[in-house]
This record gives sequence, structure tokens and C-alpha cells, in this order.
Amino acid sequence: MQFVDLTVEPDPVYQSDLSRTLASSDAIVREELLVWRMSRGMVLNQLSFVHGDPDVYARAAREASEIVQHEIRSVDDERFYVYLQEANVHERPSWWTAFLEHDFIHVPPVVVEDGVVTVTILGNVGELREVVGDLAEVVSVEIDSVGEYHGRDQRITDRLTTRQYRALRIATERGYYDVPREGSLADVAAELECTESTASDLLRRAEREVVYALVASVGE
Repeated sequence: MQFVDLTVEPDPVYQSDLSRTLASSDAIVREELLVWRMSRGMVLNQLSFVHGDPDVYARAAREASEIVQHEIRSVDDERFYVYLQEANVHERPSWWTAFLEHDFIHVPPVVVEDGVVTVTILGNVGELREVVGDLAEVVSVEIDSVGEYHGRDQRITDRLTTRQYRALRIATERGYYDVPREGSLADVAAELECTESTASDLLRRAEREVVYALVASVGE
């Protein structure tokens, strides 16, 4: 399975009303498209995570002619999830058309900053060539990297042994990480059928890997 990392810079004529508005706004810093799907009614459903002003985004979505439905759920004052339904993507000039006409998958997130899109796509070599070729006919495309796909960032669970993961799960279920603490190390050890010393060692090693995964510069 091959991958291609692309930077795509659409001409405004190939952007939707919403994309043009957001690209020109300083209030929207970064948008991460997490998943998208074309429905049988040719409506493009999208879920994104956004850094920026949710009020600005909501207003742009309401005013965009192609958006038939939107819903925003805030994480805090500057981060939120947005669900969009975009109609008639296939009937107007759009760089999405090149994606929709080929068989491949994308590795989320698709990142949009100031109207510039970075995306990783997977597929067979021939299909990826066709996607890039079709994109190049309508937008500016730069190939950042290409090769055999072996995954990217290691998942946190990949860093843990099965027993370490089980120890963390049991500790969480027993309230060991509650504030104030409800469960004891003895409770965890009893469930694991080991000594408290062994349970403590399992938890500390698991906790270390979780911290290293979250703070990338540590433990490398």
C-alpha cells in the first residue's frame, strides 16, 4: 500500500463559499477534517475539529449557499467540533471532484490552514497517480513525500504490554486515579492476582509510556 503526502492550494474559483470565507478570516486558525462521506443523495457529510472562533465559523456556515446543515459543539472558547452537510459538490467546480472519482482512502486529519490543505492519501500506485494528476488540473499540488505506508505516529496502546494495559484499566475501574482516590494499590493487585509491588511496577511503567506518548520530546 502506497501513500502520498500532498499540499493542495485551491484557486478561489474551486473553493466553496464556506472555504473562501474561512480562508480569508484571521479568526479561524486551523481546521482538521477528521472524516467525510458522500451520501446517496450526493451530500458531502464532514466532521472537523477547529481551532478558532466558533461564532465566526457558524456565521460563515449559515451564509454559505452550499451548506444545508451545520452543527457546532464547543470544547472551549477557541476549540470546537463542527458537523457539516455540503450539497451539490459534484455539480460545481471543486477540487473535491478529483477525490470523489477515485478509489483511495485518506489518513485523517486533512488539515486546512489559510485555505491551504495538507492531506495523506493511500492506495495503489496507479490510482494515486491519477488522483494527483486530476488534482493538478484544477489546483496547485505539491508532493511532499511518497512511499510504502507503514503507519505514522505510534498509538498509545502500541506502547503498552497487554498486562500494563490491563493494570491501567483495572486501576481506573477501581477508582485508583479518582480525585480523591477511591481505590487502593491493594485493590489493583488483588484484581491482577499479583503483589502490590508488581502492580505498582506495572502501573508506573504504563504511566511512563502514556506520558512519553503525550510529550513527544521525552523518552526519545
